[in-house]
Amino acid sequence: PNKNALGHIFNAYPSPTLIRIENLTTFDVIWSIESISMDVTNLTFSLNIFYDDDSVSSHAWLLRVAVTPPQRLIDRLFYITLPILIIFISIQMGILLDTKILMDLVKNPKPVIIGFLAQYGLMPFLAMAIAKIFRYSPLYSLALFVIGCCPGSGASNQWTILFDGDVNLSALMSFVSTASSFVMMPLYFYTIGRIYMAELSITVPFLGLCRSLALVVIPYGLGIFISYCSSRIHEIVKTLVKPVMLFLLLFFLVFGTIVNWYLIVTIDLYTALTAPLLPYLGFILGAAIAWAFGLNWCHIKTVGIEAGIQNTGIAFMIMFYSFPQPYASQAIVVPLVVAFLTTKPFWVVYLIRNQIIKYKKRQSKKQKQPLPSEVDDKGKSKLDKDQQQINEENIEQEEVIDLMENFVK
Repeated sequence: PNKNALGHIFNAYPSPTLIRIENLTTFDVIWSIESISMDVTNLTFSLNIFYDDDSVSSHAWLLRVAVTPPQRLIDRLFYITLPILIIFISIQMGILLDTKILMDLVKNPKPVIIGFLAQYGLMPFLAMAIAKIFRYSPLYSLALFVIGCCPGSGASNQWTILFDGDVNLSALMSFVSTASSFVMMPLYFYTIGRIYMAELSITVPFLGLCRSLALVVIPYGLGIFISYCSSRIHEIVKTLVKPVMLFLLLFFLVFGTIVNWYLIVTIDLYTALTAPLLPYLGFILGAAIAWAFGLNWCHIKTVGIEAGIQNTGIAFMIMFYSFPQPYASQAIVVPLVVAFLTTKPFWVVYLIRNQIIKYKKRQSKKQKQPLPSEVDDKGKSKLDKDQQQINEENIEQEEVIDLMENFVK
């Protein structure tokens, strides 16, 4: 009936919410909870009832609270567009794959087998080692493991061309790793991956995983079939691949950054510095494996590039469509970091290499002076004719160089 009569309650609880119950059997209590980050937490409610005869009964309830990502129009547009673009990229990769080079798999399978070992025998365990050494959270460990299990990306074909690798081998390894992902990814997920999923108390549905992989593998096969039926389409796509690649880079860079800015700001420096070690070490160790098996320098570069550049698009699809919220949105922070920073060392090395090549060409032109015997009847140097022929042979590579330089600027 008065505060003094309830003194023993105030002594037991620093700031309780006291409700005087007369004949009521139910009552409502409303809490207002504000979140500061996207996460999952457990909220415990305690109710202690003090009766007039000094008896006490206690009750407790555990409520799981999940803060999910925003449901904006721009988010819905991005996540509807994402699978469509991934299907389009997969069809394009399939069309660009020359069906004739598939026969090389039968004639000379050694480089492809070594590339497969680097892709699925190295990268998943490398992801586990990085997560363990740098003490990632279970969710980030699972996210990095998913990336490590992904097949090679189509971007590896472009970088193989720019670094004078074997583009046919690169395309063939991308095809083999993508096609075999239907077997290898579920195999890793439901064996080693259970370690991380058990810690998080989540499961990745097998049908959801297969659906995400089907969005890549089936369109890839469709592209190969289209290329086989019509060589004309293959040539058309080949001429359009450069502007399409630039458009997709700009789309994911600009639109993806705007949509996922609330996630990007949560990226800590520790994750930004350690997660890209997966592709960087993949480049080095993949090339080292190829060297150890006695491949030539051209194939060593190709295997290293193919092993390091993972198809993070598949990782995005698996996490977003198979993980429960808010784990899905939290986990894609890791592939965001990896996708953004994977090829940054290549840009630096390539631009430096390009400047060195241009410098050597200028020096070579200054030093070369045509001898009398090398001048034809019209007074034109034969060396100039040879140089013109060389320039025509290299014109495609120089166009790619200028295109990428302008994009960087």
